[in-house]
Amino acid sequence: MSDILNQLNNSANLALRAKSTQESMKHLAKAFALFSKETTRLENANVRLLDRFNKINSQLRVVENELIKKISDLDAVSLYLNNILKNISQGILYIDLTGIVTTYNQKAQSILEIEEKKVLFNKYLDNFKDDFFGFSIKDALNYSMFPKTAYITIKTKNAKKLIEITPSFIWDCPKNHKGLILLLKDFTDLQKLQTRANRKDRLNQIGQITTSIAHEIKNPLGSIRGFASLLYKDLENSKPLQDLVSYILDGTKALERVANNVLEYAREVILEIKSIDISSLIKEIVKSIKIDPTFSRNVKINLDLIDAEHYIPADRDLLKSAILNIIINAYQAMDESGYLSISIFKNISTISINISDTGRGIEKKDLENIFTPFFTTKQRGNGLGLPEAHKIISAHLGSLEVRSLINKGSTFTITLPNERK
Repeated sequence: MSDILNQLNNSANLALRAKSTQESMKHLAKAFALFSKETTRLENANVRLLDRFNKINSQLRVVENELIKKISDLDAVSLYLNNILKNISQGILYIDLTGIVTTYNQKAQSILEIEEKKVLFNKYLDNFKDDFFGFSIKDALNYSMFPKTAYITIKTKNAKKLIEITPSFIWDCPKNHKGLILLLKDFTDLQKLQTRANRKDRLNQIGQITTSIAHEIKNPLGSIRGFASLLYKDLENSKPLQDLVSYILDGTKALERVANNVLEYAREVILEIKSIDISSLIKEIVKSIKIDPTFSRNVKINLDLIDAEHYIPADRDLLKSAILNIIINAYQAMDESGYLSISIFKNISTISINISDTGRGIEKKDLENIFTPFFTTKQRGNGLGLPEAHKIISAHLGSLEVRSLINKGSTFTITLPNERK
C-alpha cells in the first residue's frame, strides 16, 4: 500500500476515534486534502499516460501503414514475377538443396506433360530419374557438377520431343533458398523447321540438276526417235529388224515421258486461289475413287469430316491432285485390302487432314527420302507422286508430315492455314 493511502487510512481511523467533533473534522479535512492531492496526481499521471498512448498509437499507425504498403508492394512484385514465370517461353524447374522442386512453371508443365500438383513441392526423384535431364541432379546439388547445356529426347503422351536444358546453380542467397535452376526449351518445332529447310534445299538442288539433265536428254532424244522412225519405215520388208527398231522407239518414248515428268515437277507452282469447302473437296475425291474400276472393293474407306462447312484459301485442282496422290500412295501400300481413313481437325489458325492406311508401313531409313524426287520402293513407281504433293502443299503455305510403323500402317498429315497472309 502506498504512503498516501496509509496516511488516508490513518487519518480516517483518527477521525473515527476522535473524542470531539472538532478533532474529527480536523482529521477528515486532512484526509480529504490527501485524497484531493492523490486524485490530482492520478489525473496528471493519466493525462501523461494518455498522451504517451496517443503518441505510441500514432507511431503504430504509421508502422502499420508502412507494413501494409510493403505487403502490397510484395504482392505486386509476386504477381509480376508469377506472370513472368507463367508466360515465359522457357520451362523453369527450381530444385532446392534437399531435392524439393519449389518452382515449376506452366511452360515446363507443357513441355514435360506432367501435372503441377505431382511435381511442385515434391521430391524431384518422386517423378524423375536422377539423370532424366542428361546429368546427375544429385551431383549437381552436392558438388555443383553439371554440363553447360544438355539435350535430351523424351516421349510424352502426345509426341516425341527434343529438349534443350540449361542448368545453373543459385549461390547468392540464404542457404534454405540455394539450389539448382533448370531452363527447358522445346526444340522439336525448330528441328522440324530445320528438317524442312534442309529438305527444301535438297529438293531445289535436285530440281536444278534434273531440269538440266532433262533438257540435255530431250534434244538428242528427239533426233534418236526421228532417225529410228525413218529406219522403221525403211525396214518394212524386214519384220525382225523392224521389231528391233520398235524397241528403240518405245525406249525413246519412255525416256521422253520421264523427261517431261521431270520438267513438269521442276516448273514453278502457280496457284489460282479461291475459297473452297474442304469437306466437300474430300467427299468429291472419295466419290471419284469409289467409281474407279481399278480401286479394290476390299479397301474400306472411313471418313471423319467436320459437320459444318469450313472454307480455306486454296487452288482446288492442285490441292485435289496433291490429296489424291497421297491417297493413291496409301491405297498401293495396302495390297488391295485394308482400311483407309480420312479425317479433318480444326485448329485455331490451321486445319489438318489425316490420311491413314493399314498397309505395310514405311521403314525408318526411308522416311526422310519419301518426298525426294525419283525415290520409290515400288517396282512400277516413278517417285514423283509424293514429292509433287509436298510441293503443292508447300506452295499453299502448308506442311506435309508422315508417321509410320512397319506392318501397322502410315498416317500423312496435311496442315493448311485458314487464312492466307
